[in-house]
Amino acid sequence: MRDAHFTRQERDAILWMRVLFVAFFAVGATFAFHPNYFLNYLDSFGAVFFNFASEPLNPPQFEIWWVLSIALMMTLSYLAFMAQHDWVRYHPLVIAIIIAKAISALGFAALALFHPVHFFYIVAAGVDIVIWLVTWVSYAQAVKSRTY
Repeated sequence: MRDAHFTRQERDAILWMRVLFVAFFAVGATFAFHPNYFLNYLDSFGAVFFNFASEPLNPPQFEIWWVLSIALMMTLSYLAFMAQHDWVRYHPLVIAIIIAKAISALGFAALALFHPVHFFYIVAAGVDIVIWLVTWVSYAQAVKSRTY
């Protein structure tokens, strides 16, 4: 077995990094080619199921933020890939994912609370809080399970 020398907690963290790698890459690629697709879909979901009225989205007007968002998603994808590829060597990279998701969760939560014009702010805050929490817990348990 390829992962036989890892503890159960490390194997769980590696699996989570694989899930994050695919998720970050897929969302980044979707955002790169169809920036408002997911956002419009989530706003429509909020309108249908929660009667949440969202303002219509315009095409991206400030390309600098679009490019920076894609760069962040690809960087997070790379970090997750490297961490799952060689856990013992690259597990400290997970700290950057934890920091990025904590900051984005706080940012989306602030937007949802103080500027509630889109349903996807609520969804993004919830998703980023879950990603931050699961990543933090799985990383802490994996590190604690082995002496480096």
